[in-house]
Amino acid sequence: MQVPHQHDGPAAPGTSPTASPWGPAEGWSPGEPPGPQGGGGVRDDHQGTTGAPHFAGAQSSGPRPPRAGQDEDDAVELISGDQFSVLIRQSTGNANTYGGHHNTALSLNLGGPQPVEFQQILLDARDVQQRHRLYQHAPVPDHQLMADCLKRNHIVVVVGARGGGRDTTARVLLADTCGSNRVAVLYSAGAGLAQALVEQADRHLTRGYGIVLDLGTELPAPAALETLGLRAAQIGAHVVLITESPGAELDALSPYAFRHTGPDLKKVLEAHLEHELDKHRAGHEQGDCPQHSLQAYLRDVLRDPRVDDELGAGLPVREAVSLAGTLATFLHRPPEELGQAFGAWRNRLRTMARALLGLTAQASDPVPDPHQQPLRIAYVMCDSLPLSDFIRVGTLLCDEVQRAETREAAPERRVFDLILDQLVETGAGVAAAPDAGPPGNPRRVRLAEPELMATVIEVVWHGPGWLRAPLLRWLQRLAEDRLERVRSRAAVVAGLLLRHDFDSVYRDLVQLWARSKSARDRQYAALALAVAVGAGDSWLTARIDRQVADWARSPAPQLQDSAARAYGTLVGTRDVPGTLEALEALGSRRTPVRYASVAYATAALFLTPDGAEPVADALGRWVRRPDNEASPLRHAVGTLIVLGPYAVGPELPSRPKLAHQAMQEPEREASLLLLWQHALVDPAYSGLAWALLEQWLLAGDRDEELSLFLEGFVSRAAADELLTRAGFHVARMARRHPASPCVRRVLRAIRGRRP
Repeated sequence: MQVPHQHDGPAAPGTSPTASPWGPAEGWSPGEPPGPQGGGGVRDDHQGTTGAPHFAGAQSSGPRPPRAGQDEDDAVELISGDQFSVLIRQSTGNANTYGGHHNTALSLNLGGPQPVEFQQILLDARDVQQRHRLYQHAPVPDHQLMADCLKRNHIVVVVGARGGGRDTTARVLLADTCGSNRVAVLYSAGAGLAQALVEQADRHLTRGYGIVLDLGTELPAPAALETLGLRAAQIGAHVVLITESPGAELDALSPYAFRHTGPDLKKVLEAHLEHELDKHRAGHEQGDCPQHSLQAYLRDVLRDPRVDDELGAGLPVREAVSLAGTLATFLHRPPEELGQAFGAWRNRLRTMARALLGLTAQASDPVPDPHQQPLRIAYVMCDSLPLSDFIRVGTLLCDEVQRAETREAAPERRVFDLILDQLVETGAGVAAAPDAGPPGNPRRVRLAEPELMATVIEVVWHGPGWLRAPLLRWLQRLAEDRLERVRSRAAVVAGLLLRHDFDSVYRDLVQLWARSKSARDRQYAALALAVAVGAGDSWLTARIDRQVADWARSPAPQLQDSAARAYGTLVGTRDVPGTLEALEALGSRRTPVRYASVAYATAALFLTPDGAEPVADALGRWVRRPDNEASPLRHAVGTLIVLGPYAVGPELPSRPKLAHQAMQEPEREASLLLLWQHALVDPAYSGLAWALLEQWLLAGDRDEELSLFLEGFVSRAAADELLTRAGFHVARMARRHPASPCVRRVLRAIRGRRP
C-alpha cells in the first residue's frame, strides 16, 4: 500500500520520456513551398500537444513527404512545433532522466507552435489531508512566506529539485488557502506553460480552487507571472508553479518566487516512520504491538548514528520517506539486525529487480514462469506508456526470447495467458497503486519506483547472458515501430545500456543506427548518446565526445549527419562554443549540406540559456565567409528559417528573438540582413523565407517598435535584384492582409526605393 509522502507528483499523462527531436524522416525538402497553414497537427502517436515561445501571427506548416523518387536518406527533415519544443529540454541538461516522471528532449519549432493542451485532475482530499498531517512535522523553512505570498498575490513559484518535497509543499499551501477538497493538478507535455496558462486562465482557473502546475526546468518570465497573478485574483483562484531551474536567480521573479530548500530530513523520517508503525499496529492485535513498544523502537531508530549517516545533506526527501518504510519492516526483528535495514534500503531496487525477474538466490522464493520474464522486463521498460503499447512490445520481446531458445523463425504462442494485474502485483512494490497517480484514458504502466527502470536494465544486462542478444534485437524492432513514443523509448533504453557497456552496445546497436540510411534511425543514435551522457560519468562522456568527433570526420554522409544530430543534444549543449566550432567544421564539408541537421543543432544551441550570443556571432561569421560554395552559409540560412518564429518571451510575445538582437546591436543587424538576402533568393529556402517574413510583418502589427525596425530593414534587404521580387511578394501579403499597417508600411518603403 502506498503511503502519501513528500515527493514530486506523477508526470504529465501522455508524456514520453523522450520525443524525437528531428521528427520523422519523411519531412520537408528544400525547394518545396511551405505546407498548408495550420497543417502541423499532432499525430496519433503523440499524447497531447506542446507549445513553444512564439510571436503572434505565427502559422504552422505541416510536414511534407519526400518527392517522388526521393530516397529517405536525401530528405531534409523540418519538424513540427510539438517535437522541437520537447527537444529543447533534453539538450539543455535533462537527458539523464527517463521514465514517465521526466520528459527529456529538445525540439525546434518550424512555422509556428502548436497550442498547449492541459489535463486537469482534482486531487483526492484524503491524500491531501494525509500529506498535510505529515508535512506539519517538518515544514520547509520559508513555508509561511510562501503562504503569505499565495494569499496576497494568488500565485507563488516554488523553485527546487525533484524529489525534494516541493510537490507536497505546493499541495499543502493550496490546502491551507482553498481547502483540501479543492486542490487540482494541471498536467502538460508542452513548453511555455506559464504563458499558456495565462492565455487559458478562464478555462482552467475556478473560483475557490487552487492548482499546481509543474513547469519542468523552465523559469517563467516576470511578465507572465504578474499577468497570471492578476487573472487568478480576478477569478478568485490560486496557483502554485513548481520548477527545478538549477542556479536560477530569483530576484527578477520577486515577490513571487521562493527557493525550496527542503525540510529537516530527520523530522521527515520520524513522521513517516511513526505513520508506518501506526499502520502496522492497526493491522495487528494490540497485544502483539503495544504502543510503548512502537515508541521504544522509534526512539531507538532515531538515536542510531547510522540514521544520520544515511540521511546526509544531499538525500532527496522521497528517499528519506523510502528509508522510513524499510525501517518499519524491522520492527519485530532483533535489535542487532537493525543494521541490515540500511543495507536492504540501499539495495532495494536491485533486490526488487532480481525478484521481479526470478533471479533471487533463495530457493523459497517463487520462480515466475519463464515466459513471464520477458513480459516483466517489457513492463518495466514501458513505464508511463499505455498498456496497449506494453502488450505489443512485450509480445515482440517474447518472440525474440523464444527465437533464442528454440531457433524458430516465426514463433506463434499466446503470451498473455494471465490477468495483467497479476503480471506485476502492486503489493510487490513494482507497480504503482491504482490511486497513486491521475486517472488515465488509456490506462498506463506506472512504476512505484521510477528509478527501477535503470536498475532492471543493469540487472538484465549483467544477469542472464543469453538475454543480451534478444534484448538488442528487440530494441532494433522497437525502433521501427509505428508510434514515435515507442521508438523513442527504444533509444532511451539503448542510452541506459550504453552507461553499463558502451563498447558492445555501441557496436551491436547504436552504430547501426548511426550508419543507417534512415534519418529517423540516425536521430535515435544521437538520442541514445545524449541519454548516456546524462549519467555524468566523466570517462563515458569523454568516450562519447571522441566517438561523435569520429563521426564528424568520417567520409560517410550518414555518420556526419549523426554527428550533427548529436551536437544538437546534451552531447553538444554542454559546451556551446566548442560545439559551434565543430559544427562549423562539419558544415564546411560538402556532404551534410543536403541535411538540415546542422541548422537544427545550431538552433538548439541558440535556445540554451547561454547560447544566443555565441550562436549569433557564429552566424555572422558563417554568412561572411568568402568561400560560400563550401562554407556553412547554407546552414546559417537554415538556422534563420528554424529560429525565425521564436520570440523574445512572454514580455515581448510579438517580437522575434533574432529581430530583437538586431534591434539592439548594429553588427547583429548587418549579419541578419545578409542572412535574409541569401534566404530570399536561395531556391531551397526562398519559399519558407517569404512565409517567415510575412509572419514577422504581421507580428509588427502588435509591436510598434518592431514595425518601425522592419520598415527600414526589409527595404534594405530587398535592395538591387531583390527589389522587384520583394515588391511582388509584399504586395501579395498586403492583399491577403488588408488591415495590416506593418505590411502596408513596408510595401510603401519598398516602392519608394524603385527608380
